Amino acid sequence: MKREKKFKDHAEIDMAPLIDMVFLLLIFFMCTATLSQVDFTPDVVLPVAPRAQVPDDLRDRGTVNILPDGKFMIAGKYVSEKEMIEIMKEQREENPELKLYLRANKEVPFEKVKQVLRACADAGIYDIIFGAFQSPSH
Repeated sequence: MKREKKFKDHAEIDMAPLIDMVFLLLIFFMCTATLSQVDFTPDVVLPVAPRAQVPDDLRDRGTVNILPDGKFMIAGKYVSEKEMIEIMKEQREENPELKLYLRANKEVPFEKVKQVLRACADAGIYDIIFGAFQSPSH
């Protein structure tokens, strides 16, 4: 007995893989948007600290990077110490509750970190956290 072929008027598309890809893209862009809020500079190799903790939220913090050559970088631009103070004062006027995330290369002398801390004090910023990696033993 010969079986009849049934033809369908339209092709069907399986939506499950499409929905999976949309959710994966959504998660990817959410993570990327969160990371772009914090000014990570790949040139900065953070020091290792035994009691370092990852902050819950860095989005509301200004970021200052101290590069291996001792230069300061804010928002992707090289700045001098005077320019850094001016930028911090402007940001502080816009946001009185401004907090700072300081990322200093592990090879940078502490004198450079002190310059940033002085600039923060001059601008009226007192809530500062330092970037560090947690040591593997903890």
